[in-house]
Amino acid sequence: MIPNTLDGELLRRKLRKDYATYCGYVNEGFYMSHFHRFLCNKVQEFLETPCTNGVFDILLLSVPPQCGKTYTVTNTLPSWFLGKHPKDGVIIASYEGTLAESFSRRNRDKFNDYATDIFGVRPNDKVQGVALWETADGGTCRAAGLKGGITSYGCELMIIDDPIKNKEQAHSETIVSKLHEEMGPSVQSRIHPGGKLIVIQTRWIENDVIGWIQTNWPEFIWADINIPCECENPDIDPLGRALGDSIMGEHLGDYNMPLKIRKDNKWLANAKKLILAAEGDYTWNALYQGHPTGQNGNLFDRHSWKLYKRSEFTMEQCQYVQLSIDATFKQTETSDMVAIELWVIYANEIWLRKLVNKRMGFIATVDKIKSLVKEFPMIDEIVIEDKANGPAIIETLQYIDGMPPIVAVNPKGGKYSRAQAVSPFVQTGQVHIFTDFTPDETLDVEQTTNKPLLPHETFIEQFARFPFAKHDDMVDSGSQGLTRLIKLLTGEEPMPDRKPLRYNKWYPDMWEDFEQMNAAEQQQFIIAYGAPLEWAPDDYIPVKH
Repeated sequence: MIPNTLDGELLRRKLRKDYATYCGYVNEGFYMSHFHRFLCNKVQEFLETPCTNGVFDILLLSVPPQCGKTYTVTNTLPSWFLGKHPKDGVIIASYEGTLAESFSRRNRDKFNDYATDIFGVRPNDKVQGVALWETADGGTCRAAGLKGGITSYGCELMIIDDPIKNKEQAHSETIVSKLHEEMGPSVQSRIHPGGKLIVIQTRWIENDVIGWIQTNWPEFIWADINIPCECENPDIDPLGRALGDSIMGEHLGDYNMPLKIRKDNKWLANAKKLILAAEGDYTWNALYQGHPTGQNGNLFDRHSWKLYKRSEFTMEQCQYVQLSIDATFKQTETSDMVAIELWVIYANEIWLRKLVNKRMGFIATVDKIKSLVKEFPMIDEIVIEDKANGPAIIETLQYIDGMPPIVAVNPKGGKYSRAQAVSPFVQTGQVHIFTDFTPDETLDVEQTTNKPLLPHETFIEQFARFPFAKHDDMVDSGSQGLTRLIKLLTGEEPMPDRKPLRYNKWYPDMWEDFEQMNAAEQQQFIIAYGAPLEWAPDDYIPVKH
């Protein structure tokens, strides 16, 4: 109990005004380092800044493991927030409900012990659970596991703390997909207009909750703060450290730290050696530095793809031509990418001949498919997965004149198993990727990494990092297309009859124009008017298209 004296009243006012002071006061024995005070000041600034977008603001905090982030934020902030706003709602979420409930219990106990004395508000003695407790003014604190879904109730503040438990969960397609699904209908819909969302976590993979928000909700991010364990760039370091300095220590004014939380430069030198030796660069970069961008998958080696230029052979020489599509309907800067890949069989191997990978809506996607069919009239089939957005694309294309046959595929297993099935064929060097992209074709392949890459490098990089990268649309399109073409090559399925090429009589002026064109213009000319009859095989029979 704070005494009713002048000093006591000044303390109460400071506890109400300054979250860092409150955090240190209600967590008896907790060492408030420079790092912890930074977290406290940043979350307070975030909460006290009015929302400007009318929806909600997001604070992203990437923090190394075992640095006291949960003590500083999740175990304490809701009690302070409800003390100041006793009619509001708070939701605490984590990878499972029991952990979220432990966070809630600690906040409930702090509120019950300190709220009346500091803020002059009281708990509701009738609702004092760990999954739900209330203030006497109607405010609520709820706990939920992200995997189980957050339903029914709204809030002004939501805290997501460590949505992924461990490496196994991070590498589980099922669990990660579930987290992504929950971010929209469950998370977004529970935050009242003008509310706040704090995500504080240790990074495991590029496509975790922070990665998902960076991709899909960038316009709502108030601040995106990564605090690496070792300072990498003094110019932008949130803690103001020198190059190579650890997250705590005397260089930051932290003296006499308890041994169990000591993360000073001496600790850093030894811990880094141990982690690199045991786990490798990826674990250090992801968990401790907050950069989960360098991990390779184990299915596709970057050097297994064979590179070529399209001048090596013509489309007319191909044995089979396929357009494989992984599509989405959304058309925003944050939507998933549409992947369209033109694959051909030539010399009994598989060659990528055209690539589109960018954000497009439904109409733009259909228009792009139509233009590719016009550009490549020799396409034998269009392959689209018959689920999610696929059926609408399929139905639309079926009513467009001149469309090649559409193959609606229903692949078995998840994304990983489908990619795993085609990996051996790639690893044996039987899949070729073109490198001679035109300027327009280059614009059709959006950059998906921080490091600028050429279009074919972007393609190869996504396969190499699968399933750890943010985007996998080219992998999805490629694995579904390659699966079918491999079956045709191996004889598992019979090679369908090809659509014959079109040949027409060319007049002298057509030949004259053709001779003045470059290779690309000549190809377009043949597409538009058909190849000259002089090129037709002896057994050619005119076909009406």
